[in-house]
Amino acid sequence: MTPEAAALYDASCSINYAALERAIDEIAAHMRARGVGSGDRVLIVAENNIAAVATMFAVQTLDAWPAVVNARLPATEMAELRNLVAPRLVVFAVADSVASEQHAIDAGAILEDGLLAGPLAFAATNHETTPEVETSSPEQRVGLLIFTSGTTGRPKAVMLGHRGLTSLGAILARSRRVSATDCYNGVAPLAHIMGIANLMSIITVGASLRLMPRLDVPQLAAAIADGGISHLSFVPTVYSRLLDYIDAQNIDVSDHRMRYISCGGAPLDATLQSRVQSRFGIPLVNGYGMTECAPGTRTRGDRYSEPGSIGYPEEGVEARIVDPDGGDVAADEIGELWLRTPTAMLGYYRDPVATAAAVRLGGWIATGDLARRLDNGELAIVGRQKEMIIHSGFNVYPAEVEAALNSLPEVAVSGVVGLRQIDGDEQVVAFVELRPGCDGDAAAMSAALRQRIASYKCPNRIVFLERLPQGATGKIWKAELARMASELVIRS
Repeated sequence: MTPEAAALYDASCSINYAALERAIDEIAAHMRARGVGSGDRVLIVAENNIAAVATMFAVQTLDAWPAVVNARLPATEMAELRNLVAPRLVVFAVADSVASEQHAIDAGAILEDGLLAGPLAFAATNHETTPEVETSSPEQRVGLLIFTSGTTGRPKAVMLGHRGLTSLGAILARSRRVSATDCYNGVAPLAHIMGIANLMSIITVGASLRLMPRLDVPQLAAAIADGGISHLSFVPTVYSRLLDYIDAQNIDVSDHRMRYISCGGAPLDATLQSRVQSRFGIPLVNGYGMTECAPGTRTRGDRYSEPGSIGYPEEGVEARIVDPDGGDVAADEIGELWLRTPTAMLGYYRDPVATAAAVRLGGWIATGDLARRLDNGELAIVGRQKEMIIHSGFNVYPAEVEAALNSLPEVAVSGVVGLRQIDGDEQVVAFVELRPGCDGDAAAMSAALRQRIASYKCPNRIVFLERLPQGATGKIWKAELARMASELVIRS
């Protein structure tokens, strides 16, 4: 890469590769002075900005483990994640983030302004935590923790290795055809595997990344129309909002210079796929992966793919479709998709039970998603074994939302399901049974939930029922709730 070439842009400034290297060293010195060393965890509270990226890499240079968390999470959820990893230090990347700044104030963090990458606030050092003993094996050295949840609603921290991260960048740089002259849009959060994938793919070849702290559709549309972006990678809902804005404002994007556009994080609707491809005149690549094993599969970028396809396994990735006993299904049958990748997680931090449930003999990751092979050999996802809802590209687990709902004093019991939308996104629909004598106020309930869980997990719709449907054992009948949720569309 060229030292003077642009590396990162954010809402406030830009930085080239030479300056980024100096910024990383500068931040590492600040953390070293605060006692961060090998095996320590460092929590980085941020929205997308240059300082967050530089801090993540700085933590790695100290042989410590960075964990990026979205600053827009409420304090209660932030505390739960902090307790999970027991960080030596919490760092707040406050530039262009009111949310991160407020968390820093609440934590009594000390602001360090004038840093090359932008201002950072450092909380007091936690002297009680214990560092992890690093392995001597390069394949097993942890380079990043990414938070995710499970069907129990309990958060987990996925351990990604240094070698896995570099493999992620190399694989995607080749499959996405990224070169040093390219510029990627970076609205996917760094707390999400898609944001990390975008970052690693540009760092690998010395390209540039335009970080957006949050989606700004007018700014994005203008950058596309001006020819300033060569690559896009979004969840489907972003493409839907982008096209709606372009159409409503009658923006001419015919002179765009995009060479590659891809989609992931949620099911891609065939109608939206067609709209995107018609608007930009190039294939919309559909990719599949998980935090635990990304990238997984991808459609081809040189031709238009069949709707519903997630393509072929990525370079170095193996795929199996298995029955409940772990045996391969027949060519035309549906089964659970298993992946074995060079980027697979090292496990869930301090959670051997969850790790054992996800990792199968031989290094296979059980995805929990149901798949089949198309006639041309490509893969297609047909459903999920788990009840996970994918809303705006984020995983929402009903048990976590139900736990938050059930913590409200007026709620007796609740059931949460996903409602598929035309653009492929899913709404979170909550059915609530109130305690005797209590009144249902959906607006007040939504406000209370936002103090307990992230806003993207909060129900898009709350429906009050006199009694929730239950099976013979007393378990909430989710199939009936799903049917009732689908009728909401008809009645609307």
